[in-house]
This record gives sequence, C-alpha cells and structure tokens, in this order.
Amino acid sequence: MANIDSQATAHEDTIIPVNPELTRIAATASFVPRDKGSGPRLLVGVSLFVALLLALVVILVLPDWVANEEPEHSAPVELVAEAALPEEMQAPVLSAEELVALREEAETLLANLLTQQAQLDELAAAGWGEGVWEQYQDRSRAGDDAYLANAFQDAVPNYAEALGLGAQLLERSAEIVVSALRAGNAALDAGNARLALEQFQLVLGIDADNSAAQRGLRRADSLPQVTALVRQGTEFERQGDLAAAAGAFRNALGLDPDWAPARSALETVSMRIENQEFDRRMSEGLSALATENYDDAYDLFGEVLLIRPDSVDARDAQTQAQQGQKLDEIALVEARALGFETRELWDTAIQLYRGLLETEESLAFAQTGLERSMLRADLDAKLVNLIDNPTLLFDDRVLTDAGALLDDARQVQDAGGRLTQQIADLDQLIVLASTPLTITFQSDELTSVNIYRVGSFGTFAAKEVELRPGNYRAQGSRNGYRDVLVDFIVRPGRQTASIDVRCAEPIR
Repeated sequence: MANIDSQATAHEDTIIPVNPELTRIAATASFVPRDKGSGPRLLVGVSLFVALLLALVVILVLPDWVANEEPEHSAPVELVAEAALPEEMQAPVLSAEELVALREEAETLLANLLTQQAQLDELAAAGWGEGVWEQYQDRSRAGDDAYLANAFQDAVPNYAEALGLGAQLLERSAEIVVSALRAGNAALDAGNARLALEQFQLVLGIDADNSAAQRGLRRADSLPQVTALVRQGTEFERQGDLAAAAGAFRNALGLDPDWAPARSALETVSMRIENQEFDRRMSEGLSALATENYDDAYDLFGEVLLIRPDSVDARDAQTQAQQGQKLDEIALVEARALGFETRELWDTAIQLYRGLLETEESLAFAQTGLERSMLRADLDAKLVNLIDNPTLLFDDRVLTDAGALLDDARQVQDAGGRLTQQIADLDQLIVLASTPLTITFQSDELTSVNIYRVGSFGTFAAKEVELRPGNYRAQGSRNGYRDVLVDFIVRPGRQTASIDVRCAEPIR
C-alpha cells in the first residue's frame, strides 16, 4: 500500500485532467460535412477564396485589432489552436456513465487480481515463474498506476492482462507439481535419494501441504537406511539365517512400507521359512498318529493346515486323527455322563448326551441316558420351584398338583440324596399348607363381613374362622357407609393377629 500511495502522489503531481469542454470543441471542429456532388474544381475555388479573404484580414484588420486588445483576451487564440489539433492526438470523450462503468470493472479486476496474487505468493511463484512472473508484476503495477490516476480505461486492460499471466502461472505450478512428483517417485524406485529429495522439495516449495510430496520426502530421507537393511537381509539369506533375513527386510519395510525390493525379498524368505515349518510339523504329526496320540496329532495337522490350507496330505492325516479322537471321546463322555447322573447334575448329563448324539445319532446308550436325564431334570425343576416358593401352595389347584408330584418322586428307584431331601421338604410344606389356622376377626356388629373364597359371616363383634394358609381379602358393608376391603395373609405355622373389619366412613 505504501508503493501505491507514493505512485498516487506522483500521478497527482504530473497528470493534468482533460477539460471536457475543450475536447467537445475540438471534436466539433474536426467534423466538416462534405457535399458528395461537388467536384475538385469547386473545392480549389473555395480554397483560394478563403485564402484571399484571410490575407486581407491579416493585412488590413489584424494590426489594429491586436493593438486595441487587452492581454487577458488571448485565451480564444489558445482555444482555436487546440481545436485545430488533429483528431487522433486528442483523448476520447467518456461520459460520466462510461467512467463509472470502467471504474467498477477495474475494481472487480483488481479484487480478482489481489486474490490471485495471494495464491501465487502462497505457491512461491517468484522462485519459479521467471519471465512470466516479471511480466505479471509489470502489468499489475501499470494497472495500479492507471487506477490511481483515474485512467480506468488504461487500468482495465492492464489488470486483465495481469490476470491472464497469473492464470498461466497457476497452470504452470500444477504442471510442475505433477512432473516433479512423477520424477521424485521414479528416483525413489531407482534408489536415487538425492534426486528424489530435490524433486519433492520442489513440490513442497510450491505446495507446502502436498501430502504426496511430504510422504515422498520422508521416504527419500529414509532411503539410505532402507537400502542398507535390504543389503543386510540379503547377506543373512545367503548365510542361511532366514529368520534374521526376514527381520532385516521387515525393518526396512517398517521404515518404508512402499519399498518394492524389500517387500519382494521378504516374500521370498517367508516362503522358504513356510516350507521348512510345513515339513517339520507334518513329520511331528505323523509320529503322533503312529503312536495313537490322537489329540496331539490332530493339533499338529491343524497347524500344518494353517501354514498350507490346500495340503491334501495334511487334511487326510487330520481326518485319521479325528476318527481316533472320536472313539476315545465317546467312551470318555459316556463315563462322564454317568458320573453326573450319579451326582444328580442332570443338566450337565443332558448336555453330554446331546453332544454325543450330534456326533453320532445312532448311539443307543446316549439316547437312553438322555431320556432318563431329561425326566429327572424335569422332576428336579418342579420340586425346586415348589420348595423355593411355598406360597404357591396357597392355591388349591397347585396344592393338589404338588401332592401328585410328591407321589411321583417317591416312585423313583435309586433316588439320590438330593431327591430324598426334596421329598421330605415338599411333604412338610404340603402338610403346613393343608393345616387350617384359627383367625380372629373384630367388627362393630353393624358391618356385614364377607371373606372372598370362604363365605359371608354377617355382623358380629368378634368371630373366629378356620382358614388354611394363603392370601385372603375381607369385605365390610353397611348401609350409608363406604365399603371397606382388608387384605391379609395366613402364613403356615405362624400366629396371625386379629383382623378388624368395620365401615366407619359415612357416604355424604
């Protein structure tokens, strides 16, 4: 802005605005209509007449007129002189509307130019733009000079030309970036770290945030170390130390995952290691199969198949080991299931029998054992539910079903200790749930008392009723009073406090 201000001051000192009135006079004088019908002879005659007339004026009139004229009236001579100037030497006349339009166009171009200038500065165009950058600067300054001098008709073309040059520079920057990235990557592939660094640094000088150049620069920085590790790995491989070779190649890829020679070398060494491991595991698995150690054999062949899933030999050998395992497992599961039955762990026994039948559904002992275990599990679940929830016996239907269930339990042969205890516990609960208890009710001799599921007892002051353990509800009714409901529980083996039922709230 300092340069622009200084230029503005200079223009203000040296440029003299054009007077519109003088311009119009000159323009009028320069336009003389011609008679298309006159010939050259007429033009010559007129010219001679005018010349003679001017000569007479100069000789006879001009001296006296000049002598009597005051000095301040010399201006018309200057106006005539200016009006007589050739038309091509005079500035074009611009209307006020044209000046406003040119000013607005210049301001729009200037705004675009400033935005473009910021882009080019960010791309460091001064470092690579060369002659085009110098032309760009010249046209921009020329546009600024004209704008500050209000010569908008000159500012507009200069700004427009500068914008065009700027567009060329922007396009060129993109081409440089693409070309330098391509050259940098080619240098990386060739192992030329120095050239790669130069190319990626060139890109970053234009576009500091270019991720491809940043990544390439990191790769170029680590390239000497990567190539050293690859050479080291190659030497280990030559010596037969495949594990050390693979480690060196992996370290190289850790520094540069895109370095193709390291990846290729690692793949080759890994294949050699895989072949050695396959042969070793396969030999161990066959030895375990020969000694009927089916579990170890199965696991070893599984490891072989992880190394080489398409190995037919390993899959056939694992199938043999699996068949041997199956025979051993059936015998073992049968023994375990019978043991769980003895301990009355019916759910576990059921799982074992079902597992066997999923493997071999024709196993008779597993079918019988599953049926037996499911019956005992069902009986156990029902007994546990009633024993853990004795209030279920308050229901008459449940109490009846519990008695039948107790009879079924007593019919089981070879009942274990768990079932025996369950029979004793349920028998005691049934006895308690079936034994009525005496419950005392209190009233006011005015309230009619009814006990749901038991009966109506009319009005009384005190009354004793025999009730079996359970949940009950008593209702009191009295004319002119609101009914009352009283819920109470009769618990087996416990004394229940007296129940008061009376209507005491009048209806209003």
